[in-house]
Amino acid sequence: MSKRILISSLMVTLLLVSITRYGCPPPQIPKPQVPEFRGITHQWGEVTAETAEIITTITVYNPNPFILPVKSLQTELFMAGIRLAQGKAEGLEMKTEGEFPLSISTMIQLEKIPEMWVEHIGQGEVSEMRLEAGVVFDLIIMEFTLPVPPIERTFTTDLLGSLEYILKQAEAIEIAPFPENVPFKMVSGAINANWGEVSKERTELRLATQVYNDSDFPVTVSGALVEATLNEMPLGDGRLAGKYELSPNSHTEMEIILSLDNELLVGEFMPRAENGEKSVFSMKASFVLDLPPEIVAATGKESVEVLAYEVSGGFETGLLRGMLGGL
Repeated sequence: MSKRILISSLMVTLLLVSITRYGCPPPQIPKPQVPEFRGITHQWGEVTAETAEIITTITVYNPNPFILPVKSLQTELFMAGIRLAQGKAEGLEMKTEGEFPLSISTMIQLEKIPEMWVEHIGQGEVSEMRLEAGVVFDLIIMEFTLPVPPIERTFTTDLLGSLEYILKQAEAIEIAPFPENVPFKMVSGAINANWGEVSKERTELRLATQVYNDSDFPVTVSGALVEATLNEMPLGDGRLAGKYELSPNSHTEMEIILSLDNELLVGEFMPRAENGEKSVFSMKASFVLDLPPEIVAATGKESVEVLAYEVSGGFETGLLRGMLGGL
């Protein structure tokens, strides 16, 4: 042991002996106080075609006269029971005796949405959203987890209603594919839309429609050619649920099954860089008609393809934007 260390140790020993002899208490190390939760806010951060960022800021009061290390700060976002995103931050600290904001970024990945989409559609486009946050402090003698109240909201969308509103613009289209001397006419009626089977890859949109055969001849609708686009990108195609016999001068209920590609469809959930941005949905449907002998004799055609529906319209995108209630 060096002479300097020996002298220093001796001085400390003499000081402690003096304090004890004259009744002076030894110096006290302040006991760490538990930090207090003061508030939490959430807002959208950077948004791209593949990701959407949620920035969570937790305000905490540090009552201690020393810097308080934050061991970890974590968030988890659940939608329809599916964990959609999570975030983690480390190496943070709080200054002494005051309120301080602790911020963390949670990134929603587009690739995570299809699984949530299946559950959300299965629940009628009504899901429970839960955003959890946790802060762990290092209080030197122990770790302390600060209770942070989660955000819980009911998240509702109406993508089905938006698409149905567009499709209803195609009501009452008159189909008269032949010259006036061939007395054949049909009228396609209203469309009512419902979701069908849903998987991570495809979503069925089932379109119920009513067609009026305004002629004196029975006609068979043996097929359909259906194309749907979203922002001019192919979204899906469709088919008839079966063959339909259209009796003369009567209405017949028919169903078109439209199979949509989820890769494009679920992208409508991602918040856009600007509020109010719209997507354009378009659909074109043609029926294949097997003609009765009377029409075959007049036209020389046994079947004909006729345009039944052609419609296009815009609707608001970024369905997840409402998840945080506008925060």
